[in-house]
Amino acid sequence: MPYTAAQRALLQRHFSVVDGAEHADIYLVRNVPQEVAATLNGVYSRSSKSMRDQFLERLEQGLAATGRSLDGYIEKAAGGDTLTELMADKAGQFLKTYAIDHGHNSLREGSIVHLAIERVSQLVTRFIQRERRCTFEESSTRYISFSAETHWRDPEVVAGGGDPLAAYDAILAETFALYRELNDSLLVYLQQIRPRQKDEKEAPWLRTLKAEAFDASRYLLTPAIYTKWGMVADARTLSDVITELMSHPLPEFRTVGQRIREEAEKALPTLLAHARESQFLQHQHVTLRRLADDLRLRPAPAALTRANEGHVTLLRHDQDLDVRLLASMLFEHATTPFSAICDRVRALTTPQREKLLDEVMAARGKHDAWPAGLEGGDPFEFEVLLDFGAYRDIARHRKGFQQQQSLTVEHGFAVPPLVDAAGQGARYREVLERAATLQQKVAANFPQAAAYVTPFAFLQRVRIVFEPRQLDYFVELRSGPEGHFSYRKVAIDMFTHMQQATPLFARYVRAKLGDAFLGRMQNEQTADERREKRMQAAGDA
Repeated sequence: MPYTAAQRALLQRHFSVVDGAEHADIYLVRNVPQEVAATLNGVYSRSSKSMRDQFLERLEQGLAATGRSLDGYIEKAAGGDTLTELMADKAGQFLKTYAIDHGHNSLREGSIVHLAIERVSQLVTRFIQRERRCTFEESSTRYISFSAETHWRDPEVVAGGGDPLAAYDAILAETFALYRELNDSLLVYLQQIRPRQKDEKEAPWLRTLKAEAFDASRYLLTPAIYTKWGMVADARTLSDVITELMSHPLPEFRTVGQRIREEAEKALPTLLAHARESQFLQHQHVTLRRLADDLRLRPAPAALTRANEGHVTLLRHDQDLDVRLLASMLFEHATTPFSAICDRVRALTTPQREKLLDEVMAARGKHDAWPAGLEGGDPFEFEVLLDFGAYRDIARHRKGFQQQQSLTVEHGFAVPPLVDAAGQGARYREVLERAATLQQKVAANFPQAAAYVTPFAFLQRVRIVFEPRQLDYFVELRSGPEGHFSYRKVAIDMFTHMQQATPLFARYVRAKLGDAFLGRMQNEQTADERREKRMQAAGDA
C-alpha cells in the first residue's frame, strides 16, 4: 500500500525497509517494545497484512483512542516508551488471550530480554545455565582473577549458627586465602621456568603464563564465589527458568528467581504471568532426594579417596553407527526407505565407505561443522568423573543432554601438576583435606547448602549425552591446546572412545593432541595480529 509522508517517516524509524521487494521482502524490526514485537509476530497467522501495515494500524488505533493523530505523534514521539504507552494495552490484551489463556507459547518466544546478572554464586549460575534455550556470557575463572570477589553465605546456615556456620566460614576463608597466594606464587614460578624468548612478545607471553596459573589456582575457589554474566532469553524460556528457581529449596535460588522476574516484567509485563513457584517441582526436590536415600544411593562419605581425575566411561553407543551415519547423510537425497539405505551402505566394503565419505568431506573448511545429517545417529552416552571447575566449561555445551550429581567430597580432589611442581602441593592438600572435614559438618545439618563450600577441586560425576555431530564439535573445540588441561583430557578421552566405536567417522574428527603449553603460547602470540586483522576487515566493510 502507498504510505503518506508521516507514515513513511514513522516506518523508517521502526523498520529497516519501507518499500519492499516483490519477492523476499525482508526487513529488520527495531526500536519496538518487546511485547509489541511479539504481538506483531503473532498476528501474522490472523491477518493478511504485512508487519509494517499491522504496526501502523495498531498505532493509529491507539492514537485515535487518545484523541491524537499520526502527524502529531511523529513530531513529539521519543521512541519506545511512547510506543509502549500507545500500543502496550492492545498488545497485552492480545498476548493474554492467545499466549497466556490459550497457551500459544510460540508467541512468547517472540519477546527477548537481555539481563545482566551479577553478584550471584557459582552454584545458582550452574543451575540456571543448564537451560539450553538461552545465551550466556560469564566471567572466566581462567582469564581473570577472582581475588576481589566475595562469597554467598547461605541464610539458613547463618541463622542456624554454631559449628555448621563456623565450618562454612572457615572453608571460605582458608581456601580463598590460598587461592590468592597461588595466583601470585604460581605466576612467579612459571616466569622462572619459562622465561620469555627473544621472539616472544611480552603481553601474549604474560597472558599465557597467567592463564596457566589461573588454571591451577581456581581449584581453590568454591561455588559460593560471586560471579557475573549476561543472559539473553525469550519470554517462554525465562518463565520456565523463573519457575524452576522459585521452586528450589535453597534461598538464594528463590531470591534470584524473584529478582529476575521483577526486572524482566519491566519489559514483559504480560508474558511472565505463569512464572511462579510450582508445587510439582517442589515435590520432586523432596521426593527424589528421599527415594535416593531409601535406595541407599547416597552413602555416607568414607575417608578421602584419590579418584581418576577426568575418568571417562562410555556407557552406551550404537554398534552399527558407521552404517547409520552414512545412511543418514544420504537419506534426504534418496527416495528409498531408510532401512534400504542402511542395507545398501552395509553391503559396501570398508574402502568403498571411506571413499564415499572422503568425497563428502573433501571441501570441509576450517570452520565448517559436520554435515547436518550426522545428527541422525544414535548418541554417545558418557559418565565422567571430573572437577567442578572443568564441568563449568563442559556444561556450556548445552546442545547435548547433561546431568550433574550433587557436589560432594566423597570422590576426593584433583591436584594440578603445576601445584606440585611449584612446591605448593603439601599446603594445597592440607587445606583441601581440612575443607573436606569441615564440609561434612555443614552437610550434616544443611546437605544442599554444603555444595556452596565444596571447592572446585573436588570431583563429581556427570552424565553427558552427545549425538555424533555435537561430539565432533566438542572434541575439536575442547581438545585445543589453549583449553584447561582437565576438560582437555575429557575431550581427548571421548575421542579415544569414538575411535573405537565409529572408526570411519573418527577419521574426520580434528582432535588436537599436541603439547598444551606450546600450543597455547603459539595461539596467544598470534592473537593480537588476528584481532587486528578482524578489526581492519570490519573497518573496510
